[in-house]
Amino acid sequence: MTGSRKVLLTILALALTAYVLPMTRDELSWWWAQSHNHSNDYFHYLSEWPKGRHVAEARLSCLERQRAEATRAGIRQAPMTNFQAETAYRRELALRRDNFSWRRATNLDTLASYNGYLSQFPAGLHVGAARQKIQSLGQSATQNTASPQ
Repeated sequence: MTGSRKVLLTILALALTAYVLPMTRDELSWWWAQSHNHSNDYFHYLSEWPKGRHVAEARLSCLERQRAEATRAGIRQAPMTNFQAETAYRRELALRRDNFSWRRATNLDTLASYNGYLSQFPAGLHVGAARQKIQSLGQSATQNTASPQ
């Protein structure tokens, strides 16, 4: 081989290597992103190769992975939401019991029923009304015993 042919082949080999090497790196980066299948890996591919061969596919994959990761994060937080729902349910149940007991006390309309309400619900919604009823029933009971028959 002559000297000029060797130089020409070397230049051709270097040009081919320079042309193929970025494609190979692009493909390797894309393979890495696909094999790990995380949104961060697709995002890294997009930032490293903004004009790469797989940009459109990487954008779609990145969005899909972000949605899936957000859904998984929501599932992990679901027990907290269930706890809040359970707390609200218990609060509503306590309010219903309070109201039911108050209605029962007013239907009976006796000192014992109002005292029973106060002992069962010392911080209930109707504590003030129960104390007023006890006071008024107590006054009427003392008036009834004081008046001659």
